Amino acid sequence: MTPPLRSPRPTSLRRFLLLWLLGGLWLLTACIVLVHLVAALVALAREQDARLAAKLGQIDTVGGEMQGAQGPLPPVPLFYRLGSVDGSRIAGDPQLEAFPWISTLPESGEPRFYVSQRGNVSVRAVAALRKDAGDPGRKVVVQFAEPMHVRFDVWHELPLGLLGWIGTAAVGMSLVVISGVVLTSRWLERARQALDAPQLDMELYDGPSELRPAMARMHELHLRQREWVEEQRRFLADASHQLRTPMSVLRTQLQSAIAGDVPATEVLPQMLHTVDRATDMANQLLSLSKLEQIKRAGRLQTVLLHAVALDAVMELAPLIAAKRLDFALEGDDTLGATGDPLMLGELLRNLLANAIHHTPDGGRLGILVRAYAATVELVVWDGGPGVDDALRPRLFQAFSATKGGVGLGLSICRQIAEAMGASMEIHNRVDGGRVIGVDAVVRWSQGP
Repeated sequence: MTPPLRSPRPTSLRRFLLLWLLGGLWLLTACIVLVHLVAALVALAREQDARLAAKLGQIDTVGGEMQGAQGPLPPVPLFYRLGSVDGSRIAGDPQLEAFPWISTLPESGEPRFYVSQRGNVSVRAVAALRKDAGDPGRKVVVQFAEPMHVRFDVWHELPLGLLGWIGTAAVGMSLVVISGVVLTSRWLERARQALDAPQLDMELYDGPSELRPAMARMHELHLRQREWVEEQRRFLADASHQLRTPMSVLRTQLQSAIAGDVPATEVLPQMLHTVDRATDMANQLLSLSKLEQIKRAGRLQTVLLHAVALDAVMELAPLIAAKRLDFALEGDDTLGATGDPLMLGELLRNLLANAIHHTPDGGRLGILVRAYAATVELVVWDGGPGVDDALRPRLFQAFSATKGGVGLGLSICRQIAEAMGASMEIHNRVDGGRVIGVDAVVRWSQGP
């Protein structure tokens, strides 16, 4: 099995910028210097060829023999050869090879440049056809050559001053780049310090503008994380306190039963009720823990609301039958919404159990799935006495139960709804000015 490719080890932003900017700058400088050098060498080579070709005109030929130069020879080693068109030497340096392509020389006397050998020395040579001064009908081949090492020893003739200015400019630009990278690093450091501040005022933020949205988002996430941690701390403190209460009550009941102060037939049902209450709280705490896992996983899917509601009803059917309630499951069985089927089932079981608890024996309750305007709604309704106005502000607060509840059900229900992108509200259902029950509505703003 091929091992997974690992990403390259991260490096600092400062090093990355310096490597790319300085590397690119000096690469560009090297290219400019190279181009200037090549251009200067080409121009110098052409100038040297022109000087070499000018020597051809300084040779007089009479009868095929050298008569002497019309001007002084240059101060560098210079070799010449006078030959016939058949390649034989007439005069000049015997070590200088004859021009190998005599037939290609123009009759006009235009020179041809080439590289040849003089013994073991490479030379740059020029050859041209000339008329023999003693015999105008006769052509001779005139050649001049100079050693290649002489041509290469020309650094003093190159524009080194210009190259020096280019190098100086490159050094100056490098200093500017380094200063810019240092300034950028300081900006990033100020951004990091601003992120560590308890309160980030974006109006006073003086870091790079490109980082402003990221800074605002990161600070928002930081505050949300802090709020979540504080909320969990308060929740654990409240849960510990609430669990301590039924345990204390259970201990008192056991002590009374052991001492014989209360008959067993009376204290055992009380103890069972206390254990049931503690069990309910433990189950709801477990549900809350599962909810946090789903929030962090963030994996939601389209759920058929009618099918999830039917599963919840089947699970609580014994409670409905025990109170002889008239139950109705209504609505479109094809409507769906974004959510998690397990947690949506938990939400429905909590709402339905609450509705069963508050509906009197023989009363009516049900679940309605409907599309309303641009929303999808899941409504759990009952025929209970309604919600007291005094309780309404604390309805979704944890551990604010009345009449024997544990105070976590509705709080968990709202958190489940919000985790699925829905909202939840509970209101009294009124008919003719009289409260006839409660509607618990879970609403998704858009359909699937």
